[in-house]
Amino acid sequence: MTWPAPAELLRHRGPALLVGAIEAAGRDTLTCASRGAGAWRWPEMLEGAAQAAGLLAGLRPGGLPRTAVIAEYRGVVVHARAHTGPIRFVARGVRRVLHFWRCTVEARAADGTLLLAGEVALARPRK
Repeated sequence: MTWPAPAELLRHRGPALLVGAIEAAGRDTLTCASRGAGAWRWPEMLEGAAQAAGLLAGLRPGGLPRTAVIAEYRGVVVHARAHTGPIRFVARGVRRVLHFWRCTVEARAADGTLLLAGEVALARPRK
């Protein structure tokens, strides 16, 4: 299956767009390739993982719009402060909590090494 380009679904542009392509999607999981090989610092890894979460929530029926915002990060564990090379961002387990969409996220190196993990909550922007 061919997936839409993340730039078509997210509001991020230019260097702020960290997700390069959707690699695989299931009912509760989305795997994305990073845009470029880095060097990546942990805040960029976290932002890329949050972008994957936004894509997953946006692809769900009645999901979030491309203007969604990050409402909260929770339980983030940084396993590597920096990484050079491509990254795979994984978002899984979207669930609704009030008007928020929450899911777990990971950033992994190409060899599968866990670089960062945590939870992100997303919401529609305030009007």
